[in-house]
Amino acid sequence: MHGRIRFGILCGALLLCLLTQRAAGAFVCSTPEETGPADSVYVAGNPDWYPIEYYNPDTKSYEGILPEILERIGERTGLSFTYVLAGTEDQRLRLAKNGQVEMVSGYARNAEELRRYSMTGSSVLLTLPENEETIEVCFAFTDIAGEQLVRTIERALAGLSEQEITEIAVGFVMQHTAEHTPKWIVPVCLGALALLAALAAVLAVSRRRYKKAAEHSDRYDLVTGIGNKAYFAELFEKYIPDRYRGIYCVIFIGFDIARVNQYYGEAAAEEQLCFAANELMKNISDNEIAARVSGGGFAVARPGSGEREAEAWTKKLLLALNRYSEKYGKDYRPMFRAGIYMLQPADRDCESVLFNARQGYQQAVSGGVELAFSRLEQISSEKEELRLKKQMLDAVQNREFKMFLQFIVGAEDGKIQGAEALSRWEHPQKGLLYPGRYIELMEAEGTIGELDFYIFEQACGQLERWQKQGIDIGISCNFARITLDRKDFISQIEEIAGRYFFRRSALIMEITEDTMEKNKKAAFENVSRCRELGFRIALDDVGSGYTSFADLRDYPIDIVKIDRSILNAAVNARGIA
Repeated sequence: MHGRIRFGILCGALLLCLLTQRAAGAFVCSTPEETGPADSVYVAGNPDWYPIEYYNPDTKSYEGILPEILERIGERTGLSFTYVLAGTEDQRLRLAKNGQVEMVSGYARNAEELRRYSMTGSSVLLTLPENEETIEVCFAFTDIAGEQLVRTIERALAGLSEQEITEIAVGFVMQHTAEHTPKWIVPVCLGALALLAALAAVLAVSRRRYKKAAEHSDRYDLVTGIGNKAYFAELFEKYIPDRYRGIYCVIFIGFDIARVNQYYGEAAAEEQLCFAANELMKNISDNEIAARVSGGGFAVARPGSGEREAEAWTKKLLLALNRYSEKYGKDYRPMFRAGIYMLQPADRDCESVLFNARQGYQQAVSGGVELAFSRLEQISSEKEELRLKKQMLDAVQNREFKMFLQFIVGAEDGKIQGAEALSRWEHPQKGLLYPGRYIELMEAEGTIGELDFYIFEQACGQLERWQKQGIDIGISCNFARITLDRKDFISQIEEIAGRYFFRRSALIMEITEDTMEKNKKAAFENVSRCRELGFRIALDDVGSGYTSFADLRDYPIDIVKIDRSILNAAVNARGIA
C-alpha cells in the first residue's frame, strides 16, 4: 500500500542508530496548554511510542517519525501543527472526545478507540509487527476536522513516496540515541537486528582485513596508505546489502592535483593527498567505505537519511579539508570540492556509480561551488556524450559522416556562385546528427582534424566530378584552429588533394579570426603554403573581435566573410544600426 515503510527498514535504521550514536533534535510545535495558535491544526499525540512518536521531557515537545512526517506535510501545504497538552500522560482519548483536536496521532488503523469515537484513519504510513500480527500506523481525524482540511492532508500524504517516508524514518532514528527505546522493540527486532548487525560486522571486519592485507596486494594506495579503487569496488559490490542500497550515497571528493604538481611539485601534491586521506578516515565509521579512486580524487560510500544529511556531512568534511593551507602554513590553497550521488536500488556496478558521483564533482568545479548533487538527467546526458566521444573516431573511419552542400547564390541574379561543405553524422542508432551535437566534443577530444580532412577529401572528389561534367562551381571547406595548427597539416592537404584532378582555385579553405589570433606563426605559414598550392583563402566571421586591418594586409586572403551579427544590425546602406 502507498506510503508504507517495511519494518526491516525501520530495524535497519535502529541498527544504524546503535552504530552511529548521533544525537540531534527535530520536533514540531508543542504546548502544555489545551489550546494553541489560532491558525494551527491541533494534534493529540502518543507520549510513549518511541521511535514512532513520544514526548521528550528535555525539549518539552513531541518527537519521532510521525512529527517529522507532519513537518514534511507542513512544508508542502503551508499548514502548521501544534501538539496540545504535551506531557507524559496520554490525553488523546479525552481530547478527541471533547472535540479539542482535529487530529489524533500514534494510533493503529484498526484500533478500537478509533471506531468508538468515530475517528477516521488516514492513509497507512508505517507497518509494524506485534504479537505475530501487523500494526498499520496512521493519523486519525476527529469530527471537528473539516472536509477541506482532511482532503488537504490526505493529498499531501499521498504525495509522500515510500522512499521519502523511508528517509524520514531512517533520518530520525540515525539522529537520536537509543536510550528511550521501549522494551517491546528488542524481542520483536532481535532477528532482524542480528542479521543486520552481522552484515555490518562483516563490513567492518572486512575493511580492517583488507586494510591489513592491502600492503601485499593491488588494493593498496602507496601514497596515502588507504585502499584504492579496486579496494573500494570490491567492498562496494560485496558488502552493501541490496535491501539497504537505497539509503546509501557515494561521495566523490577531489582537488586539482595536476595544478599542484605543475606549480608546487609532486612532494606538495603527495602531502596534500596524505592529509586528505587522514581527514577522511577520521570522519568515517565502520559501516562506511573510503578509498583513493583517482589522482586527486577520493570516494566514500555511506548510509544516510537523504540529501540534507549527506550534504551536511560532506560540507563538514570539506571544511576540514580546505583548512589544510591555513593549518600547516602553506602558501598555496588547493580547493577540495565534492559530488554526491544518491544510490538507486539497482546500483550494483561500482564503475557506473563512481562515474555518476564524479559528474556532480565536475559540475561543482565548473560552477565554482563546493559541492553538487549528481542528478539522473545530468548523468544521462554525460553518459550520452561519453558514448558519442568513444564512437566519433570509428564513425570517421566507417564513413558515417556525410558531406552536405549549402549553395551560395548571388544577391543580384540569384544564380549559384558556389557551395559550402557541411558535415552531418548519420549515426546508426540516432539517425542524422547536426554539428552542434559533435563538433565541440571532437574538438575537446582532439579528433576534429580527422573530420576536417575527411570532408576536405569529399570536397576534392566532388570538384573532380563537377569538372568532368563541365560544372564550374567552387566549394569552401572549414578548418578548425587545432587542425590548422597541426604539424602535418600541409602534408595531409597535399597528399589528399594529389589523388584528385580539379582546378585548385575552385577549392576555398575557410579559416576563422580566432585561428589567426591563437597561433599566428603557424597559421600564417600554413595559410601561405595553401595559397601557393593554388587554393583560395577565405576569412570567416570577420568583425567578431579578432581581426585588424594589418591581418588583412599581411595574410594572403582572397575572400572576406562578414560576421552575421554585423549584417543583422545594419539598417542602412552604410551599415549603421
